[in-house]
Amino acid sequence: MQIELHKDDLVHLVLGVSPYYDVMEHPSVKGKGRFSDINGWDWHIANLKQLSEYELFELYKLCRDSWLNQ
Repeated sequence: MQIELHKDDLVHLVLGVSPYYDVMEHPSVKGKGRFSDINGWDWHIANLKQLSEYELFELYKLCRDSWLNQ
């Protein structure tokens, strides 16, 4: 299957996943959002929109994979 995603699609893909605690301090994640006890992880959309399509997809995979062995 081949799917075409544009930058806005990738931003929304990242918004749909949060990083597991182990990667919240990872350089690719740090500064792109914040954790609060009330809301959990909140992404900073403006910071995500500054990333390239490649960086967004890599960030998505990092966060997705961070939950695999938990």
